[in-house]
This record gives sequence, structure tokens and C-alpha cells, in this order.
Amino acid sequence: MKLTDLSHPFTITDMVFPGTQLMSCDRTHNCKEHGYNLTMCNINTHAGTHTDAPLHFLEDGKSLVQVELERYVGTCFVVNCTHKGYANAMLQVEDVKPYEEQIKKAERVIFATGWSKEFNTEKFFTEYPSVSTELAKYLVSLGIKMMGVEGPSVNTIDGAEVHKILLGADVAIVEALTNTEQVVNREIIFCGAPLAFTDMDGFPLRAYAIEP
Repeated sequence: MKLTDLSHPFTITDMVFPGTQLMSCDRTHNCKEHGYNLTMCNINTHAGTHTDAPLHFLEDGKSLVQVELERYVGTCFVVNCTHKGYANAMLQVEDVKPYEEQIKKAERVIFATGWSKEFNTEKFFTEYPSVSTELAKYLVSLGIKMMGVEGPSVNTIDGAEVHKILLGADVAIVEALTNTEQVVNREIIFCGAPLAFTDMDGFPLRAYAIEP
């Protein structure tokens, strides 16, 4: 069995989406004084490799605890979209159409663009390849359970609309994936469930691929 880590290492000093709060940690207990280490963290729920729950963009949407676990665990097809790995590229239906049968069969899809190389840079958050509204609707029509991207979000211009299309159809969104080039153009077992957090709109996760 082969495991491929699809998550960026999580660091409290990681850059976060512009306009959102920075993160911090406080080591409140330590081994020398208390016999153990314990840390309190102020974490941005959409930092690093993370998922969006429907509550992120839908006022009455599901929180993380209400999202079915199976959406984050199961077969997934990794589509080669490296030809759209440049700044402000737009992923369209025609980029994905050749893989329609594989996506329908797997029910989960990741778009490998190579954008993860820009992680922790300013352009990572402003120029990432986008999923078009037409592609989002097309994926919903295929009945997918999860969509993963390498950018920090789904669309630089119509982000709210694309989120609502996908999250409104109970499609789990996983963002800021990495190492997709190691599993591109094949079916994997995707694992990446977040904490079962009540009333939460999203949270970092540890995503990885399993291959026999």
C-alpha cells in the first residue's frame, strides 16, 4: 500500500486569506513546570489544506458535524489540469469532459494544476486557477460527493456563486491540496475528514491518497 500526503504542513505562521485574521498559539503548560505540554491555538478555519462546509456560504447550511463522513473518504479521480496551472486560469467543462466516466465512477475529483508551488506567497491567494460556474454545475450534474483544488479557494471572481453551487448540492470542497503530481491521472482512495466540529464552517484537515 502506498500513501501520498496531499496536505501542506500546518504552521501557525502560514499566510491566510487576505482580510482574515492571522493565527496564534500559546503554550500554556510545559513539561518542566507542569509535567506535560498543552497549547491553546487561535486557528483560521480556512488556513492551509482545509475543507469548506456548506455553512461557509449558506446561512442555514450544514456545519462540519453534519457533513457525511463518506464525502471525505472513498474513490477519487485526479484530473491532469496542469495546462491550466498559470495565474488566473479558468478551468472549464472541456478540460474535464474527457474524464467524465472516471469522475462519475469515483464520485470524487481533484484538479491537479501545480498551483501548490505558490503556497505561502501573495499570488497564491489572488491569482489561483479557478473553477468556472459552468464547470461547477457540470460536476453537480455528475453527482460528485467531493471536489478538491490546489488553490486556497474555488474562484477568484465568482467565488461566492461557485461555492453556493457546489455546497448547495452537498459537494464537499477541499482546498489548498499539494503533491497531486504524484497521483495525477489515476484513481486513488482519498482520505481527508476534518474534525466533527459543531456549528463550524470549515477546518484544516490531513488529506492523503491511498493506492494498493
